[in-house]
Amino acid sequence: MIRTDDIRSLTDFRQNAAAHLDRLAENQSAEVLTVNGQAKGVVMSPQTFDEMAEKAALVDSLAMIDRSMEDIQSGKTHDAKEAIQNIAQKLGLKLQS
Repeated sequence: MIRTDDIRSLTDFRQNAAAHLDRLAENQSAEVLTVNGQAKGVVMSPQTFDEMAEKAALVDSLAMIDRSMEDIQSGKTHDAKEAIQNIAQKLGLKLQS
């Protein structure tokens, strides 16, 4: 979560970049950078970025599982063995038992 004290001007960040990066690494946090009071970017520690990326990947996986479960419950799926046999038949292939 970004707090109001994590909002910095781009000018301040440029003038004190090393101190900002040290603080981000120590706190494993992020800062919103502003230009003329408008948010223009976010800077974060590598650890914070990795954590966010892992959480985003997990959310995507859970959403895919939810969609798959909905498909199963609504009857939009087929038995895998039957589907493979149908594909093989359409391609004129003979499957081994």
